[in-house]
Amino acid sequence: MLKARRQIKFIENCYELYEQRMYYVAYSILHDEGKAEDAVQEAFLKLMKHEVQFDRADSDDCKRYIITVIRNCAITIYNKTKKESEYMYLTDKDERIESPVEDKVESDISWKELMDCLPEKYYDVVECIIIKQFSTKETALKLNITEANVRKRYERAKQMMRNSLDENKELYDKSVSCQ
Repeated sequence: MLKARRQIKFIENCYELYEQRMYYVAYSILHDEGKAEDAVQEAFLKLMKHEVQFDRADSDDCKRYIITVIRNCAITIYNKTKKESEYMYLTDKDERIESPVEDKVESDISWKELMDCLPEKYYDVVECIIIKQFSTKETALKLNITEANVRKRYERAKQMMRNSLDENKELYDKSVSCQ
């Protein structure tokens, strides 16, 4: 019981001494107030969980250790945020192909015709993501392939459809110029 009280008192002293410094370190890495506060909280949770104990909370060793912990917590949050933003970019509905008839070619080519020109493995991915509005993870589970494979097939399918659109646009332009 005495050890637990000493640990609580030590953490309280560390909080009083280093909370602002920790926030500054986290903010300099994350550039976001909320995430910096989360990093400070995460760092203190780690300190409590590992029952860190130094002779004095204001010692240089303690200070270095706490700064290292907060820096690592902030970097972890930064990397996690970066991964999430990359994932969101790859699966964001705004990133999906817009209707080709409205945007690219004023001809009789339809969305369905564009998809029909795709090989089956690409067609299935586009159907799941565009038509059924599945996430990358859901598509991977349904098609029994990896999420990375889903993203790559989707990327290749989009390129194939763009190429098909470009070919149809050239044909359309030629037919208009011949008239």
